[in-house]
Amino acid sequence: MTSAAPPALLSRPLLLDAVRAPKAWGWELWLNSTRPEAPAGLPGHAGAFGTLADLVARHPEALGEWSRALFGDAVPIFTKFIHTSFPSRVHLGFRRPVDGGELLSWLEREQTLLRALFGALRLPDARAFAEYERHYATWASQQALAAWRRDDDDDTASALGAFVDPALDLRSWLRSVRGNRAAIVDALNEIDLTRETGHLFLSNAGIVHAIFGLSHQTHPRDQARSALEKAFALLAERDAAGASDAELARIIDGAGLAALRERAVAPAKNEAWLPDVIEGVEVLVEPQQTSDTTYSLADFYTPIVWGGEHVRFRKGSASTGLSRDDLASYLAGVELGATSIDSIRRSPKVVAGASRNDAVLSRLVDEPASWPFFTAYHLELTGRFSAAPPPGVFQQLIVTRGRVDLLDDHGPIGELSPRVPAFIPATLRGRYTLVAREPSTVMLFAVPGARGGAPRL
Repeated sequence: MTSAAPPALLSRPLLLDAVRAPKAWGWELWLNSTRPEAPAGLPGHAGAFGTLADLVARHPEALGEWSRALFGDAVPIFTKFIHTSFPSRVHLGFRRPVDGGELLSWLEREQTLLRALFGALRLPDARAFAEYERHYATWASQQALAAWRRDDDDDTASALGAFVDPALDLRSWLRSVRGNRAAIVDALNEIDLTRETGHLFLSNAGIVHAIFGLSHQTHPRDQARSALEKAFALLAERDAAGASDAELARIIDGAGLAALRERAVAPAKNEAWLPDVIEGVEVLVEPQQTSDTTYSLADFYTPIVWGGEHVRFRKGSASTGLSRDDLASYLAGVELGATSIDSIRRSPKVVAGASRNDAVLSRLVDEPASWPFFTAYHLELTGRFSAAPPPGVFQQLIVTRGRVDLLDDHGPIGELSPRVPAFIPATLRGRYTLVAREPSTVMLFAVPGARGGAPRL
Protein backbone atom coordinates (compact mmCIF):
# COMPACT_ATOMS: atom_id res chain seq x y z
CA MET A 1 0.00 0.00 0.00
CA THR A 2 1.36 3.43 -0.92
CA SER A 3 1.63 6.29 1.51
CA ALA A 4 0.36 9.82 0.97
CA ALA A 5 2.78 11.63 -1.30
CA PRO A 6 3.93 15.22 -0.89
CA PRO A 7 1.61 17.16 -3.25
CA ALA A 8 4.54 18.96 -4.86
CA LEU A 9 5.87 15.64 -6.13
CA LEU A 10 2.77 13.88 -7.42
CA SER A 11 0.51 16.77 -8.34
CA ARG A 12 3.03 18.81 -10.37
CA PRO A 13 5.51 18.17 -13.23
CA LEU A 14 9.00 17.04 -12.23
CA LEU A 15 12.31 18.14 -13.71
CA LEU A 16 14.86 15.33 -14.06
CA ASP A 17 18.65 15.06 -13.98
CA ALA A 18 19.76 13.04 -17.00
CA VAL A 19 22.74 10.68 -16.63
CA ARG A 20 25.63 10.61 -19.13
CA ALA A 21 27.15 7.20 -19.86
CA PRO A 22 30.54 7.10 -21.68
CA LYS A 23 30.97 4.17 -24.07
CA ALA A 24 33.87 2.65 -25.98
CA TRP A 25 32.21 3.83 -29.20
CA GLY A 26 30.86 7.24 -28.06
CA TRP A 27 28.32 8.16 -25.35
CA GLU A 28 24.71 7.89 -24.25
CA LEU A 29 22.58 10.32 -22.26
CA TRP A 30 19.91 8.45 -20.26
CA LEU A 31 17.17 11.03 -19.90
CA ASN A 32 14.43 9.53 -17.73
CA SER A 33 15.64 6.08 -16.77
CA THR A 34 14.57 4.18 -13.68
CA ARG A 35 17.15 1.45 -14.30
CA PRO A 36 19.67 0.94 -11.45
CA GLU A 37 22.77 1.54 -13.60
CA ALA A 38 21.73 5.08 -14.60
CA PRO A 39 18.62 6.33 -12.79
CA ALA A 40 17.39 9.86 -13.52
CA GLY A 41 17.69 12.15 -10.50
CA LEU A 42 15.11 14.48 -8.99
CA PRO A 43 16.82 17.83 -8.47
CA GLY A 44 15.52 19.64 -5.41
CA HIS A 45 13.90 16.54 -3.92
CA ALA A 46 16.96 14.57 -2.80
CA GLY A 47 15.80 14.68 0.80
CA ALA A 48 12.61 12.79 -0.02
CA PHE A 49 13.52 10.84 -3.16
CA GLY A 50 16.93 10.58 -4.74
CA THR A 51 15.71 9.36 -8.12
CA LEU A 52 12.64 8.95 -10.26
CA ALA A 53 12.90 5.22 -9.55
CA ASP A 54 12.66 5.88 -5.79
CA LEU A 55 9.57 8.00 -6.28
CA VAL A 56 7.74 5.48 -8.47
CA ALA A 57 8.68 2.57 -6.21
CA ARG A 58 6.97 4.30 -3.27
CA HIS A 59 4.20 5.94 -5.28
CA PRO A 60 3.34 3.90 -8.38
CA GLU A 61 0.10 5.87 -8.62
CA ALA A 62 2.23 8.50 -10.40
CA LEU A 63 2.16 6.17 -13.41
CA GLY A 64 -1.63 6.22 -13.67
CA GLU A 65 -4.30 3.54 -13.33
CA TRP A 66 -4.21 2.43 -16.96
CA SER A 67 -0.43 2.32 -17.18
CA ARG A 68 -0.30 0.16 -14.06
CA ALA A 69 -3.06 -2.17 -15.28
CA LEU A 70 -1.44 -2.64 -18.70
CA PHE A 71 2.30 -2.50 -17.90
CA GLY A 72 2.72 -2.99 -14.15
CA ASP A 73 3.99 -0.82 -11.32
CA ALA A 74 7.39 0.10 -12.82
CA VAL A 75 8.06 2.77 -15.45
CA PRO A 76 7.72 0.72 -18.67
CA ILE A 77 9.63 3.06 -21.04
CA PHE A 78 12.53 5.47 -21.04
CA THR A 79 14.50 7.48 -23.60
CA LYS A 80 18.17 8.04 -24.28
CA PHE A 81 20.30 10.05 -26.69
CA ILE A 82 22.99 8.00 -28.47
CA HIS A 83 26.08 9.43 -30.18
CA THR A 84 28.79 7.35 -31.81
CA SER A 85 32.24 8.22 -33.10
CA PHE A 86 31.47 6.22 -36.25
CA PRO A 87 29.54 7.01 -39.48
CA SER A 88 25.94 8.12 -38.97
CA ARG A 89 24.33 4.99 -40.38
CA VAL A 90 22.46 1.95 -39.09
CA HIS A 91 21.55 -1.55 -40.16
CA LEU A 92 17.93 -2.43 -39.45
CA GLY A 93 16.54 -5.84 -40.40
CA PHE A 94 17.33 -8.04 -43.39
CA ARG A 95 16.69 -6.75 -46.89
CA ARG A 96 16.04 -10.30 -48.04
CA PRO A 97 15.23 -13.55 -46.21
CA VAL A 98 18.31 -15.32 -44.83
CA ASP A 99 18.98 -18.92 -43.90
CA GLY A 100 19.57 -19.39 -40.17
CA GLY A 101 22.34 -21.94 -40.67
CA GLU A 102 24.20 -19.69 -43.11
CA LEU A 103 23.85 -16.72 -40.77
CA LEU A 104 25.21 -18.78 -37.87
CA SER A 105 28.20 -19.83 -39.98
CA TRP A 106 29.02 -16.19 -40.79
CA LEU A 107 28.81 -15.22 -37.13
CA GLU A 108 30.95 -18.17 -36.02
CA ARG A 109 33.59 -17.29 -38.61
CA GLU A 110 33.64 -13.71 -37.32
CA GLN A 111 34.40 -14.95 -33.81
CA THR A 112 37.05 -17.39 -35.03
CA LEU A 113 38.82 -14.58 -36.87
CA LEU A 114 38.63 -12.25 -33.87
CA ARG A 115 40.11 -14.92 -31.60
CA ALA A 116 43.06 -15.19 -33.99
CA LEU A 117 43.63 -11.44 -33.76
CA PHE A 118 43.11 -11.43 -29.99
CA GLY A 119 45.78 -14.08 -29.50
CA ALA A 120 48.24 -12.21 -31.70
CA LEU A 121 47.87 -8.73 -30.19
CA ARG A 122 50.96 -7.32 -28.49
CA LEU A 123 49.70 -4.42 -26.36
CA PRO A 124 51.67 -3.98 -23.14
CA ASP A 125 49.72 -1.03 -21.73
CA ALA A 126 46.72 1.24 -22.14
CA ARG A 127 48.69 3.74 -24.20
CA ALA A 128 49.63 1.11 -26.76
CA PHE A 129 46.03 -0.09 -26.87
CA ALA A 130 44.74 3.45 -27.49
CA GLU A 131 47.07 3.82 -30.47
CA TYR A 132 46.07 0.41 -31.84
CA GLU A 133 42.38 1.23 -31.34
CA ARG A 134 42.75 4.54 -33.19
CA HIS A 135 44.06 2.73 -36.27
CA TYR A 136 41.48 -0.05 -35.99
CA ALA A 137 38.55 2.39 -35.61
CA THR A 138 39.67 4.43 -38.62
CA TRP A 139 39.86 1.27 -40.70
CA ALA A 140 36.47 0.02 -39.49
CA SER A 141 34.76 3.36 -40.23
CA GLN A 142 36.14 3.51 -43.76
CA GLN A 143 35.24 -0.11 -44.42
CA ALA A 144 31.72 0.27 -43.06
CA LEU A 145 31.02 3.05 -45.56
CA ALA A 146 32.25 0.75 -48.35
CA ALA A 147 30.25 -2.28 -47.13
CA TRP A 148 33.60 -3.88 -46.15
CA ARG A 149 34.70 -4.16 -49.80
CA ARG A 150 37.45 -1.54 -49.83
CA ASP A 151 40.78 -3.17 -50.68
CA ASP A 152 43.17 -1.41 -48.30
CA ASP A 153 44.68 -4.52 -46.75
CA ASP A 154 48.30 -3.59 -47.42
CA ASP A 155 48.04 -0.11 -45.90
CA THR A 156 46.01 -1.34 -42.91
CA ALA A 157 48.43 -4.21 -42.26
CA SER A 158 51.25 -1.66 -42.16
CA ALA A 159 49.33 0.56 -39.72
CA LEU A 160 48.41 -2.31 -37.39
CA GLY A 161 51.52 -4.40 -37.83
CA ALA A 162 53.38 -2.84 -34.87
CA PHE A 163 50.70 -4.17 -32.51
CA VAL A 164 50.39 -7.72 -33.88
CA ASP A 165 52.64 -10.77 -33.65
CA PRO A 166 54.25 -11.32 -37.09
CA ALA A 167 53.16 -14.96 -36.90
CA LEU A 168 49.66 -13.79 -37.85
CA ASP A 169 49.43 -13.07 -41.58
CA LEU A 170 47.68 -9.74 -41.08
CA ARG A 171 46.98 -9.11 -44.77
CA SER A 172 45.29 -12.47 -45.13
CA TRP A 173 43.39 -11.89 -41.87
CA LEU A 174 42.10 -8.50 -43.06
CA ARG A 175 40.98 -9.96 -46.37
CA SER A 176 39.13 -12.80 -44.64
CA VAL A 177 37.43 -10.47 -42.15
CA ARG A 178 36.32 -8.10 -44.88
CA GLY A 179 34.89 -10.92 -46.97
CA ASN A 180 32.91 -12.35 -44.08
CA ARG A 181 31.60 -8.99 -42.89
CA ALA A 182 30.69 -8.03 -46.45
CA ALA A 183 28.50 -11.14 -46.65
CA ILE A 184 26.74 -10.22 -43.38
CA VAL A 185 26.02 -6.58 -44.21
CA ASP A 186 24.99 -7.44 -47.78
CA ALA A 187 21.97 -9.22 -46.26
CA LEU A 188 20.97 -6.20 -44.10
CA ASN A 189 19.09 -2.98 -44.75
CA GLU A 190 21.36 0.05 -44.43
CA ILE A 191 19.96 3.50 -43.55
CA ASP A 192 21.89 6.75 -43.96
CA LEU A 193 20.64 8.72 -40.95
CA THR A 194 21.71 12.07 -42.37
CA ARG A 195 18.86 11.70 -44.89
CA GLU A 196 16.27 10.66 -42.30
CA THR A 197 16.34 13.43 -39.68
CA GLY A 198 13.00 13.64 -37.90
CA HIS A 199 11.70 10.23 -39.00
CA LEU A 200 11.06 7.54 -36.39
CA PHE A 201 12.08 3.95 -37.12
CA LEU A 202 10.36 1.18 -35.15
CA SER A 203 12.87 -1.51 -34.20
CA ASN A 204 11.01 -4.63 -33.16
CA ALA A 205 12.66 -7.09 -30.79
CA GLY A 206 13.94 -9.98 -32.87
CA ILE A 207 15.12 -7.78 -35.75
CA VAL A 208 18.90 -7.75 -36.21
CA HIS A 209 20.14 -4.18 -36.07
CA ALA A 210 23.26 -2.12 -35.48
CA ILE A 211 24.05 1.51 -35.04
CA PHE A 212 27.43 1.93 -36.76
CA GLY A 213 29.92 1.77 -33.91
CA LEU A 214 27.82 -0.63 -31.82
CA SER A 215 27.46 -4.37 -32.14
CA HIS A 216 25.01 -6.16 -34.42
CA GLN A 217 22.39 -7.29 -31.95
CA THR A 218 18.84 -8.17 -31.12
CA HIS A 219 16.70 -8.09 -27.97
CA PRO A 220 14.25 -10.35 -26.11
CA ARG A 221 10.76 -10.45 -27.57
CA ASP A 222 7.73 -9.28 -25.58
CA GLN A 223 5.81 -12.41 -24.57
CA ALA A 224 2.72 -10.28 -24.00
CA ARG A 225 2.81 -8.45 -27.33
CA SER A 226 0.09 -10.38 -29.17
CA ALA A 227 -2.27 -10.27 -26.20
CA LEU A 228 -1.52 -6.59 -25.68
CA GLU A 229 -2.26 -5.73 -29.30
CA LYS A 230 -5.55 -7.61 -29.21
CA ALA A 231 -6.48 -5.94 -25.93
CA PHE A 232 -5.77 -2.46 -27.33
CA ALA A 233 -7.89 -3.15 -30.41
CA LEU A 234 -10.80 -4.21 -28.19
CA LEU A 235 -10.27 -1.30 -25.78
CA ALA A 236 -10.44 1.21 -28.63
CA GLU A 237 -13.64 -0.38 -29.92
CA ARG A 238 -15.32 -0.44 -26.52
CA ASP A 239 -14.12 3.06 -25.57
CA ALA A 240 -15.62 4.42 -28.79
CA ALA A 241 -18.88 2.68 -27.87
CA GLY A 242 -18.97 4.44 -24.49
CA ALA A 243 -17.77 1.60 -22.24
CA SER A 244 -17.28 2.28 -18.53
CA ASP A 245 -13.93 2.17 -16.78
CA ALA A 246 -15.02 -1.07 -15.12
CA GLU A 247 -15.65 -2.73 -18.50
CA LEU A 248 -12.28 -1.58 -19.83
CA ALA A 249 -10.56 -2.86 -16.69
CA ARG A 250 -12.18 -6.28 -17.20
CA ILE A 251 -10.81 -6.43 -20.74
CA ILE A 252 -7.30 -5.76 -19.43
CA ASP A 253 -7.63 -8.31 -16.63
CA GLY A 254 -8.82 -10.90 -19.12
CA ALA A 255 -5.70 -10.46 -21.27
CA GLY A 256 -3.49 -12.07 -18.59
CA LEU A 257 -0.60 -9.73 -19.35
CA ALA A 258 1.34 -10.19 -16.10
CA ALA A 259 1.31 -13.99 -16.41
CA LEU A 260 2.56 -13.81 -19.98
CA ARG A 261 5.45 -11.54 -19.00
CA GLU A 262 6.44 -13.85 -16.16
CA ARG A 263 7.24 -16.53 -18.74
CA ALA A 264 9.93 -14.39 -20.35
CA VAL A 265 13.57 -15.39 -19.88
CA ALA A 266 14.54 -11.70 -19.90
CA PRO A 267 12.66 -8.38 -19.99
CA ALA A 268 11.47 -7.43 -23.47
CA LYS A 269 13.05 -4.57 -25.37
CA ASN A 270 11.31 -3.01 -28.35
CA GLU A 271 12.74 0.37 -29.26
CA ALA A 272 12.67 3.10 -31.89
CA TRP A 273 15.26 5.43 -33.41
CA LEU A 274 14.82 9.06 -34.40
CA PRO A 275 17.92 10.65 -35.97
CA ASP A 276 18.45 14.30 -35.09
CA VAL A 277 21.11 16.95 -34.61
CA ILE A 278 21.15 18.14 -31.00
CA GLU A 279 23.39 21.03 -29.97
CA GLY A 280 25.37 20.55 -33.18
CA VAL A 281 25.96 16.81 -32.62
CA GLU A 282 24.43 13.94 -34.62
CA VAL A 283 22.34 11.94 -32.16
CA LEU A 284 19.84 9.11 -32.20
CA VAL A 285 16.84 9.67 -29.92
CA GLU A 286 15.92 6.20 -28.68
CA PRO A 287 12.65 5.61 -26.83
CA GLN A 288 12.47 2.01 -25.62
CA GLN A 289 10.97 -0.42 -23.20
CA THR A 290 12.72 -0.31 -19.83
CA SER A 291 15.16 -3.12 -20.41
CA ASP A 292 18.84 -3.14 -21.21
CA THR A 293 19.06 -6.81 -22.23
CA THR A 294 21.02 -7.08 -25.47
CA TYR A 295 21.94 -10.20 -27.44
CA SER A 296 25.09 -9.29 -29.37
CA LEU A 297 25.74 -11.28 -32.52
CA ALA A 298 28.86 -9.55 -33.85
CA ASP A 299 30.95 -6.52 -32.94
CA PHE A 300 32.77 -5.02 -35.92
CA TYR A 301 33.83 -1.69 -34.39
CA THR A 302 35.11 -2.19 -30.84
CA PRO A 303 35.30 -5.98 -30.44
CA ILE A 304 38.36 -5.77 -28.19
CA VAL A 305 38.73 -3.25 -25.36
CA TRP A 306 41.20 -2.47 -22.60
CA GLY A 307 40.30 -4.27 -19.39
CA GLY A 308 42.46 -2.39 -16.88
CA GLU A 309 45.63 -4.47 -17.21
CA HIS A 310 45.18 -6.26 -20.53
CA VAL A 311 42.83 -6.53 -23.48
CA ARG A 312 39.53 -8.41 -23.39
CA PHE A 313 36.55 -9.06 -25.64
CA ARG A 314 33.78 -6.50 -25.20
CA LYS A 315 31.02 -9.06 -25.80
CA GLY A 316 30.75 -12.62 -24.51
CA SER A 317 33.63 -14.21 -22.62
CA ALA A 318 36.45 -11.80 -21.80
CA SER A 319 39.01 -14.21 -23.24
CA THR A 320 37.12 -16.01 -26.02
CA GLY A 321 34.26 -13.76 -27.12
CA LEU A 322 30.92 -15.17 -28.24
CA SER A 323 30.61 -18.96 -28.35
CA ARG A 324 28.61 -21.05 -30.83
CA ASP A 325 26.09 -21.80 -28.08
CA ASP A 326 25.71 -18.05 -27.35
CA LEU A 327 25.11 -17.29 -31.01
CA ALA A 328 22.73 -20.20 -31.60
CA SER A 329 20.61 -19.25 -28.58
CA TYR A 330 20.39 -15.62 -29.68
CA LEU A 331 19.48 -16.57 -33.24
CA ALA A 332 16.57 -18.66 -31.97
CA GLY A 333 14.63 -15.43 -31.46
CA VAL A 334 15.74 -13.63 -34.63
CA GLU A 335 13.36 -12.67 -37.44
CA LEU A 336 15.00 -14.15 -40.57
CA GLY A 337 12.53 -12.71 -43.06
CA ALA A 338 12.88 -9.43 -44.92
CA THR A 339 12.05 -6.14 -43.17
CA SER A 340 10.54 -3.37 -45.30
CA ILE A 341 11.95 0.00 -44.24
CA ASP A 342 8.80 1.73 -45.46
CA SER A 343 6.75 -0.40 -43.06
CA ILE A 344 8.72 0.71 -39.99
CA ARG A 345 9.37 4.36 -40.86
CA ARG A 346 7.04 6.90 -39.23
CA SER A 347 6.99 10.53 -40.39
CA PRO A 348 5.42 13.40 -38.43
CA LYS A 349 1.71 13.88 -39.18
CA VAL A 350 0.25 17.20 -38.03
CA VAL A 351 -2.59 16.67 -35.57
CA ALA A 352 -5.63 18.38 -37.07
CA GLY A 353 -7.21 20.94 -34.79
CA ALA A 354 -4.35 20.78 -32.29
CA SER A 355 -1.88 23.09 -34.01
CA ARG A 356 -1.44 26.77 -34.70
CA ASN A 357 1.38 28.94 -35.99
CA ASP A 358 3.35 29.03 -32.73
CA ALA A 359 2.76 25.41 -31.65
CA VAL A 360 2.58 22.61 -34.22
CA LEU A 361 1.82 19.19 -32.74
CA SER A 362 2.53 16.12 -34.90
CA ARG A 363 2.02 12.43 -34.30
CA LEU A 364 4.94 10.05 -34.91
CA VAL A 365 3.45 6.84 -33.56
CA ASP A 366 0.19 6.18 -31.75
CA GLU A 367 -1.06 2.82 -32.99
CA PRO A 368 -1.29 0.47 -29.99
CA ALA A 369 -3.08 -2.32 -31.87
CA SER A 370 0.16 -2.85 -33.83
CA TRP A 371 2.80 -1.03 -31.74
CA PRO A 372 1.63 -1.39 -28.12
CA PHE A 373 4.76 -0.15 -26.32
CA PHE A 374 4.66 3.65 -26.43
CA THR A 375 3.29 6.69 -28.23
CA ALA A 376 5.41 9.52 -29.58
CA TYR A 377 4.39 13.09 -30.48
CA HIS A 378 6.53 15.90 -31.85
CA LEU A 379 6.01 19.58 -30.97
CA GLU A 380 7.52 22.51 -32.87
CA LEU A 381 7.18 25.45 -30.49
CA THR A 382 7.77 29.18 -30.81
CA GLY A 383 5.01 30.27 -28.41
CA ARG A 384 2.88 28.46 -25.81
CA PHE A 385 1.45 24.95 -25.59
CA SER A 386 -0.81 23.58 -22.85
CA ALA A 387 -1.86 19.98 -22.30
CA ALA A 388 -2.38 17.20 -19.78
CA PRO A 389 -1.16 13.61 -19.91
CA PRO A 390 -3.29 11.02 -21.72
CA PRO A 391 -6.07 9.60 -19.50
CA GLY A 392 -4.66 7.40 -16.76
CA VAL A 393 -1.01 7.40 -17.86
CA PHE A 394 2.16 9.43 -17.26
CA GLN A 395 4.06 11.46 -19.86
CA GLN A 396 7.72 12.16 -20.57
CA LEU A 397 8.89 15.46 -22.15
CA ILE A 398 12.24 15.72 -23.92
CA VAL A 399 13.64 18.82 -25.61
CA THR A 400 15.78 18.14 -28.66
CA ARG A 401 16.21 21.78 -29.71
CA GLY A 402 16.08 25.08 -27.86
CA ARG A 403 14.98 25.98 -24.32
CA VAL A 404 11.49 25.80 -22.90
CA ASP A 405 9.93 27.08 -19.68
CA LEU A 406 7.69 24.52 -17.95
CA LEU A 407 4.76 25.78 -15.87
CA ASP A 408 1.63 24.32 -14.36
CA ASP A 409 -1.58 25.81 -12.98
CA HIS A 410 0.28 26.79 -9.79
CA GLY A 411 3.24 28.56 -11.39
CA PRO A 412 6.75 28.00 -12.80
CA ILE A 413 8.48 24.61 -12.55
CA GLY A 414 11.76 25.28 -14.36
CA GLU A 415 13.54 25.31 -17.70
CA LEU A 416 13.72 22.29 -20.01
CA SER A 417 16.63 21.74 -22.38
CA PRO A 418 18.25 18.76 -24.14
CA ARG A 419 19.94 17.95 -20.81
CA VAL A 420 16.90 18.58 -18.60
CA PRO A 421 13.81 16.45 -19.38
CA ALA A 422 10.55 16.29 -17.42
CA PHE A 423 8.23 13.64 -16.02
CA ILE A 424 4.53 14.48 -15.99
CA PRO A 425 2.79 12.25 -13.43
CA ALA A 426 -0.64 10.89 -14.22
CA THR A 427 -1.67 12.47 -10.91
CA LEU A 428 -0.99 15.98 -12.23
CA ARG A 429 -3.61 18.42 -10.98
CA GLY A 430 -4.73 20.52 -13.91
CA ARG A 431 -2.49 21.09 -16.92
CA TYR A 432 1.09 21.91 -17.78
CA THR A 433 2.24 24.69 -20.11
CA LEU A 434 5.36 24.94 -22.26
CA VAL A 435 6.66 28.39 -23.25
CA ALA A 436 9.47 28.61 -25.80
CA ARG A 437 12.41 30.85 -24.88
CA GLU A 438 13.61 30.34 -28.46
CA PRO A 439 12.39 28.17 -31.37
CA SER A 440 12.27 24.71 -29.81
CA THR A 441 11.37 21.09 -30.46
CA VAL A 442 9.85 18.91 -27.75
CA MET A 443 9.19 15.17 -27.88
CA LEU A 444 6.18 13.89 -25.91
CA PHE A 445 6.31 10.19 -25.00
CA ALA A 446 3.69 8.14 -23.15
CA VAL A 447 2.35 4.61 -23.02
CA PRO A 448 -0.99 3.94 -24.68
CA GLY A 449 -3.81 3.73 -22.16
CA ALA A 450 -7.26 2.22 -22.15
CA ARG A 451 -8.67 5.53 -23.39
CA GLY A 452 -5.88 6.54 -25.78
CA GLY A 453 -2.31 7.75 -25.62
CA ALA A 454 -2.51 11.24 -27.11
CA PRO A 455 -1.89 14.31 -24.92
CA ARG A 456 -5.14 15.92 -23.78
CA LEU A 457 -5.35 19.39 -25.29
